[in-house]
Amino acid sequence: MYCPNCGTPIPDGGVCPNCSQGEPETVKAEKINKEPDKKLGHKYGKLSEISTGSKNYSALLSAFLVFPAAIVTAIDLSFHRYDFWFGYVVGALAVVWIIFVLPALKLFPPAANALISFAAVMGYASFIMYKTGHLEWIYRQALPLFVLFAIFVALDVLLISYKKVSWLTVLSAVSCEAGVYLVAIEATHKGGFTSLRWSPILAAGFISVAAVLLAFAYVGRNNNSSNNGNNN
Repeated sequence: MYCPNCGTPIPDGGVCPNCSQGEPETVKAEKINKEPDKKLGHKYGKLSEISTGSKNYSALLSAFLVFPAAIVTAIDLSFHRYDFWFGYVVGALAVVWIIFVLPALKLFPPAANALISFAAVMGYASFIMYKTGHLEWIYRQALPLFVLFAIFVALDVLLISYKKVSWLTVLSAVSCEAGVYLVAIEATHKGGFTSLRWSPILAAGFISVAAVLLAFAYVGRNNNSSNNGNNN
C-alpha cells in the first residue's frame, strides 16, 4: 500500500511516516488543539508563567515595603492610644505596592491594573480627607489634583503593563504628565489659568524632555527593527 499523498510505502491501515496521511482523526484533533496554545502568550493569573526576574523584583520590593510599615505601626500603637497616624504611612506603602509590584505579577490584564491603581490612589485620597477633617478645603482644591494624579498613575501603569512599550516611552509620558501637573497645581492655587506665572515655563521644559525621550524611543525601535530584518 502506498500513501495517496506522497507515494511513500506504508502498511495496510497505517500512517504515512512522511506526511502523516491517514492519521486517525483523534490524533489530528490533538495536534490542532495544541497549536493555538503556542499563540496565546501569557495567561494572566498564573504565577507559574511569570519570569524569574519579575518574581525576584516583586519579592524584594515587597520585603522592603513590609519593614517600614511594621516599624511605624509598632511605634504608633506603642506610644499612642487614639488618633493613630500610621495609616498615612501604611496606606502610602500599599499604594506603592499596587502601582509598582502588582503589574509585575501579571495577575490581571493591563487595563485592570490601571483601574486598580486609580482606585488605590483615590482610596488613599479619601482616607486623607477623612482623617484631616478639612473636607471643604480639600474638596475645593486638593481633590481635583488627587483625581488628576490618579488618572496619570493609571495611564503609566497601563503603559508599563504592555511589554511592547519601552521604558523611554514611559518616562516620556511621565515627564509630560509632570509638566501638566505643575500647571494644574498653580491653576488650582490661583483659582484659574489666567494668572499663571512659573508653571508654564517648567511645563515647557518637561514637555521638551518628553519629546526628546520619545524621539530616542522611536529611533531605538527603528534600529531594532532594522537589526532583526538584517538577521533574518
